Amino acid sequence: MDYQNRAGSKKGAAGIASDAQANLARRKQVEELLKDGEQIPYTFQDEDGQSEKLRKNPYIYKNHSGKLICKLCNTMHVSWSSVERHLSGKKHGLNVLRRGNTTGKAENHERSELQDDRDREFQREVMLRRENLKNTGLIPKCTVVNVQGKSTNSHGVAIRVDYNVDESPSLDFSASEERLSPMVRIVSGLELQEIEKKDKKYVVIAYEPFENVAVEIPSDMSIMMNESEVNSVAIDDVNSKCTFWDEAHRKLYVQFFLE
Repeated sequence: MDYQNRAGSKKGAAGIASDAQANLARRKQVEELLKDGEQIPYTFQDEDGQSEKLRKNPYIYKNHSGKLICKLCNTMHVSWSSVERHLSGKKHGLNVLRRGNTTGKAENHERSELQDDRDREFQREVMLRRENLKNTGLIPKCTVVNVQGKSTNSHGVAIRVDYNVDESPSLDFSASEERLSPMVRIVSGLELQEIEKKDKKYVVIAYEPFENVAVEIPSDMSIMMNESEVNSVAIDDVNSKCTFWDEAHRKLYVQFFLE
């Protein structure tokens, strides 16, 4: 503040401040304390969205004359204390809630559209994959052995399916099929069309271009999963914890216990 032009002042010294000047200085100090060091940008300044989100009061700006305005409520304020009262008031709170609901609905709509696009793309890939499915009619060699756990004494089933095609040189695997592994799924008899199989349960193993392999298991018992994952690349717990794919020898091993 310039003190040299006050009445009674000497060169290099400050005169006596009037009450208006003292009040003005006090109001500026109060506003600086209320702002807590926050820098208020002007409305005509370019500000990226990230900086606006990081600000404590992202809706408060200065207009061309230096007055404070709230862009959300379209109100003007002459001091920061007035801004504080406005921010804690009912009008600003309701507008913030309306803005949040509008923004949330827009984000949910965009997220829903993105999910719909992904679902359509997935269905398109599924249909294309179904059209390109191959079935040579070959039945792989399947060995089923009953096993018993050492620690729990629970009974289980061990399955080995041999997909070795050395005896069938005409069967060729493309590069994409080389990366695929057999898939295992527990199928309830309710999913089957045969009425006499409604009360049964099966372990179905599928691997293109071979025929599916199904092993019947007791329908009144559930499968116990291993604690650790055996196959890290799998679609569910049964394929990740109960199967092992020997790609070098093209043999699938499935083992689980029943309870």
